[in-house]
Amino acid sequence: MKPFEFEKVSVEEARCALEGEPANPGVSDLTNKRTRTVEEPLLNVTRTWLASLPQDVRPVELARQFPRIANTLRHLWKQVARCEAYLDDLLVDRRGTRKGFPSKISEELEALREYHALLYPRDRTAWDQVE
Repeated sequence: MKPFEFEKVSVEEARCALEGEPANPGVSDLTNKRTRTVEEPLLNVTRTWLASLPQDVRPVELARQFPRIANTLRHLWKQVARCEAYLDDLLVDRRGTRKGFPSKISEELEALREYHALLYPRDRTAWDQVE
């Protein structure tokens, strides 16, 4: 049996490791970053959905560069609240750390969000935000 190998660290570094924070603020810990998953192909049902959209709101570039997101949007499209929330999450950086989409894709997402709101209008009140 191999003996355990230990690395001496400070109490502060151990606390940060347990809490999932980088030991040195501002220094990126590459082990905490999300690993790239296998590229999901654009599904045929998503292609059909894209073709059903008006040409001026069709997110062609999004489907080309981010097929997984296009597939998810197609899946959520008629689930009004979930689709709105997903589009909002794509468009608004709530964490403050995201790089954001290229401008063309952001424009496509905004146009799609507006079109979705036109298709599925909802009476908005303050109570809509309460779960």
